[in-house]
Order: sequence, then C-alpha cells, then structure tokens
Amino acid sequence: MNLNDVIHRNMALRPWEEGEKIPWNDPGFSRRMLREHLTQKHDAASRRTSKIKRHVDWLQQVVLESRPSRILDLGCGPGLYSSRLAALGHTCHGIDFSPASIEYAREHSPGTCSYSLSDLRSADYGEGYDLAIFIYGEPNVFKVADARAILKKSYAALNPGGRLLLEIQTFDAVEQLGNQPATWYSSPHGLFSDEPHLCLMESFWDETQSVATERFLIVDAGSGEVSRYAASTKAYDDDAIKSLLHVAGFGGMRFFPSLTGKEETGGYGFEVIVAEK
Repeated sequence: MNLNDVIHRNMALRPWEEGEKIPWNDPGFSRRMLREHLTQKHDAASRRTSKIKRHVDWLQQVVLESRPSRILDLGCGPGLYSSRLAALGHTCHGIDFSPASIEYAREHSPGTCSYSLSDLRSADYGEGYDLAIFIYGEPNVFKVADARAILKKSYAALNPGGRLLLEIQTFDAVEQLGNQPATWYSSPHGLFSDEPHLCLMESFWDETQSVATERFLIVDAGSGEVSRYAASTKAYDDDAIKSLLHVAGFGGMRFFPSLTGKEETGGYGFEVIVAEK
C-alpha cells in the first residue's frame, strides 16, 4: 500500500474483512510481542507480575481448591500463568501460536510444564485435564464458529467434573473499543515495526454482529510504504456467553468480576466465567 491507498481506503470495514487477526505467529511480530508481554510498564499484552500473582493465588484457592491438578492453558503466551501454577504443584500444558512466546515459556517454566506451538483452532488439546483456562479476552478474538469449536474441544479435553475458566471482555468494553475516534502516534520502533514509523489507528463497530474491528496503518518513515493490519473482537452479553457454553456442553456457570473474584481497578472491562463439565 501507499498513501494514496490510505486516502481511498474502505470506510465501511466489516468484521474480519481485512484479515483473521494480527499475525502474532509471524517471527518478527512474535519477537516484538514477547517484549510487550514481559514489560512491567503496562498491562496491555500481559499483566504485570504483581497482578498475575494475585490472579494465580485466587485460581489456586478458589477454582482449584489447592488440589494438585492437570491444567490446560489456551493461548498461554510466554507461560506467565502456567509456570506459576506449576510451581504450586500442578501439571500444565500450554498452547499458543507465537513462536517467541513458546520458546520463552519452554526456557522459563518448571519441568511439570509442557507447551505446543499451534493454532487453537487446529491444535490437538489432548485429554485428562481438571481445568482449562482461556483468559485475557482471547475468547473474544475468534469468530463465533471458531470460538464454539474451541469450547467443544476444551469440553472433550476435560475430565468429568472438570472446569473451564473464561475471561472475556464485557459487551460494553468491546462496543466502546469499536467506537473509538481515529488516532495516531509515531515511534522509532515498536510492536508493528523495528524501524521508525507512523501508526494510524481507526475503529469500526458492527451493530448487527456486535463486533469491533480495529485497523492499523503502519507508514514506514524511510520509504513511505504502508502496511495494513486489522483485528476484530466479538462482544458477548451474559446470555450469549451462557448459550455458547451450553452448546459446548457446559453447565454450573458462575460469574466473577475479575480473576481475583472481586472488582479490580484498571481491569479493562473483563469478566470471568467458571463452567463445569
């Protein structure tokens, strides 16, 4: 793309029209994203260590009831949750399609952790788990059919009586995301490029499908060439998420305001659902 393409871009962008999701499995993206996962300056990619520790404590005491368990971590990133759960005596397996994150997780996790580099939509989850976790809004980034398939595979991977823990963005948070004003920033390097660039961002809200789509136009400062990326986020209200879980076979659903079981400041509009097989 070039700047003329930007001027004549589609201003009626539909969900997933310009790509399934930002290619976090690309080696360059993966490496830059890992840097964002590990920083202690913000919670935009992964939570900072102090918050993760509070979440793991709640998972250990309330969800796992301090019983040694087999845990499946879907979209595990660099293993920041599964490695800490394993240190408490659990056996964990994480799946993610980011090569840099999986490499980091394998190098920095206890021996009771294992990891697979794979797309959740096609990955083999295995079986015999007591808990599956799918957190930090990851369920929202998939098309409904893909999310449904992931939940069904999660159900099959759990032991009878096993639990699934979802952390999703609330409907209001996703709607707000889709109605943000266009903005931009400049950077000498960042998530989208190692070189100096401009990042132009705009959002779209599809009322019919309840999906927010963000478009990122990256203008290389040296060449003026433009790269385009997009990410869509599906909004679910409580009834919709209950229906999605019910179709997958789950029942016994409990809702919590956060991964500490109570309201958190700076929570980015998430809620937690624990469902049982």
